[in-house]
Amino acid sequence: MERHSITAEAAFALLQGQSSRRNSRLVDVAEQLIDPGPAERAETRPQRTRL
Repeated sequence: MERHSITAEAAFALLQGQSSRRNSRLVDVAEQLIDPGPAERAETRPQRTRL
């Protein structure tokens, strides 16, 4: 919502539209938005320092 400067109602409408187009449950679409996936998780993982 912050990134696109939209209201909660508009964000929900976008989720509903994506859910309808993908023919998947709205909760699944929302989870995909907040879960970065394995590639992004690896990038954000803190790097270990060798002692």
